[in-house]
Amino acid sequence: MATEERRLMDLARTVPAILLLVGTSGKAVASIKCARELFAGKQWGFDDSDDPESPPSNTDRGGNCSVGEPMETSTGGDDDHNGSAVPWKTTRGSQSQTRLPSWAVVQHGGYWANILAFALSPVEGHLPVAYREITRLVSLHAEAGHVFVNCAEGLGLKPHPAAPWERWMDLREAAVCHAHDALLALSSAAAAATAAEDFLRWQFPESPRGKGWWSAARQLVEDAWRSLGEAKNAARLMDNAVLCEFFTTWMILTRA
Repeated sequence: MATEERRLMDLARTVPAILLLVGTSGKAVASIKCARELFAGKQWGFDDSDDPESPPSNTDRGGNCSVGEPMETSTGGDDDHNGSAVPWKTTRGSQSQTRLPSWAVVQHGGYWANILAFALSPVEGHLPVAYREITRLVSLHAEAGHVFVNCAEGLGLKPHPAAPWERWMDLREAAVCHAHDALLALSSAAAAATAAEDFLRWQFPESPRGKGWWSAARQLVEDAWRSLGEAKNAARLMDNAVLCEFFTTWMILTRA
């Protein structure tokens, strides 16, 4: 094998490793599942029994994904929106070391608004983390495909044999489509959760429409929860397509 061909083959063989990294990341799905825990029907009062992954109502849903229950506030006044952090306890009854940011103050519907703000936090919120991770994986996936196509052309691997290449291209297209669906669903969930937070953050308890505000906010949270279910399924389908692409890539290389 000539030096240039050897260089191209070595470069092409780095592609399966990238695809394996993309297909087994799991970070996006984990973040989406954590967000769904925060928005679950058990906490918000809607029926989520149609979801096969929803635990029974008597199941302890604590753990790393849960923000637990509020203990007491230290806001320094009913109208203070710049109070100190709010202590939380886990569902197992012990106080957690994790505190909400200083801007998250429990007031009226603020406890529920804080749950939504926690999931939407730009730096560590589950929804932005999942969105950034899928975007990162899409970029890696696109780069790997570009490298592989260029190397294959230089090595004369295209278009023979045709069947593996057709499957490879179909899998790449499927992965991109599933990623697009996941990002759209995450955007829908974020929009609904943001609207619900606004309802809860700025409601007036003395308003005769107060109960209607809560009902509207709860419906928005349910919409966000269901959109997150769609995002989770799409992200898993993306992972599966990329893993199949990984095996097809190796098949093409081993037949070179």
